[in-house]
Amino acid sequence: MRTTINIDNHLMSDALAATGLKTKREVVEYALQKIIQLKRQENIRNLRGKIKWQGNLDETRTD
Repeated sequence: MRTTINIDNHLMSDALAATGLKTKREVVEYALQKIIQLKRQENIRNLRGKIKWQGNLDETRTD
């Protein structure tokens, strides 16, 4: 998808330096991936205490 956005130059420079990525496109795609990853992690954390697990932990451990 092609789009045009205005991004603060200092913010982009800092992001390029922090990530070591080479292009602005790489930084934007990386940031979008991280947003999705963090949101999925948040959704998983929200399930804490809401899912009942049945099983024997000692039997499932292999080491």
